[in-house]
Amino acid sequence: MAGLLEHGSLKFLDLLSDDVKAALESVERRLTYEDGQMIYSAGDDDQRLMIVRSGAVKMGRISPEGLETILAVFGEGHFIGLMSVMVGRKREQNAVAVGKTVIGYIQHSEFNALMDVYPEIARAALPATLSRLKAALNMVDDLRRLPLAAYTAVFLHSMLESTEVPGVIPWSQSDLAVAVGASRVSIGKALKQLEADGLIVLKYRAIEVPDAQALADWIDAARAEHLSS
Repeated sequence: MAGLLEHGSLKFLDLLSDDVKAALESVERRLTYEDGQMIYSAGDDDQRLMIVRSGAVKMGRISPEGLETILAVFGEGHFIGLMSVMVGRKREQNAVAVGKTVIGYIQHSEFNALMDVYPEIARAALPATLSRLKAALNMVDDLRRLPLAAYTAVFLHSMLESTEVPGVIPWSQSDLAVAVGASRVSIGKALKQLEADGLIVLKYRAIEVPDAQALADWIDAARAEHLSS
């Protein structure tokens, strides 16, 4: 799995001026992780802010039965762990490197000190966080109302803006099943339906979306249908 799953959320670094970016870099300690390496586990007591400098970080959970759920895959420019920094909470998900990944760590005390000097940091952190909240609420709404094929289409469309090859999502059907929270068989049927409707093309460990606007229009129609039903 190499594709990102950022749900349209804003990148923290994109919202900062060059001066503030430089101030953050001056207090960072950077560590490099190999593909698949655990960065932290749920329950860890770590109050450092993490900034993804390169590569990507898969956020997820493992159920008591050993089933994995992928919540997001954040790429370069995103922050992770703001709640731990601001209110001292323990880590609530597992974080795993996707590809070779570089993380910049900022200590709790240093981050708070920088916010006092640069109020711009707090002004950037707020919309970045709210964009994730908005995405989460939309996902919950879609999950409650949409059939699996439409919910899967929403996932696929949200991933298009961050693909390296336009229109090609480098996820296997198994990876997508974990992210959507469905069985491999169920996700296979949903994808076949989307392919039969001409919205996607299934490839080896990848899914192609020939026309992003057509997929978006199909999703809007599905939402309208199930909102009124």
